[in-house]
Amino acid sequence: MSPRDPGPTRAAVLAAAAQLLERGGPEAVTLRGVGEAAGVSRSAPYRHFDDKTALLTELATQTLSELADRIRTAAAEIDDPARSLRAGCAAYIAHALEHPQHYQLVFGSEPIGHPTPELERAADAGMDAITEIVERAQGTGWRQGLPTRELATVVWVALHGIAQLDITGHLHEPRTLDGSTRVGELVDLALTALGVDAA
Repeated sequence: MSPRDPGPTRAAVLAAAAQLLERGGPEAVTLRGVGEAAGVSRSAPYRHFDDKTALLTELATQTLSELADRIRTAAAEIDDPARSLRAGCAAYIAHALEHPQHYQLVFGSEPIGHPTPELERAADAGMDAITEIVERAQGTGWRQGLPTRELATVVWVALHGIAQLDITGHLHEPRTLDGSTRVGELVDLALTALGVDAA
């Protein structure tokens, strides 16, 4: 690892921070602990991030960028716009449930206090990815009279509700469908309620 190239060290620090976050939430992420987990010097994380908030903000930025990429990749694999919308929505839920602590970092009860321009752009990319698949489905006549931005927001609200309730353990029998086994059905039912025929 060349001392003149900070990229590998920074990548190692971020990877270690992501693992610590997923194992124990934001409280488990400290710059000193990240350095130890990454196998670098204790001072190395401080050369890349001013403090823990800066490190968590970078993780949130990565999370949103990866979420947008996952939505777009899943939707692009299917030609039919309605089924493509469903695939993009399913990808959103899957990403959230596979990385619950990352999802909570972004969308939990304690929003990041001072978002960076990079974080704002990543957030825009995530919403743009949803808007794109909604707009494509509208091109086939689905909810064509409704404004795309507002309709995309409603779709996101539904997806976020499903993901958040499942992550926090509120989706379970007998009161609701069991999120651990039937979350896909909830996505399908939400889209059906919105008039999407993605069968």
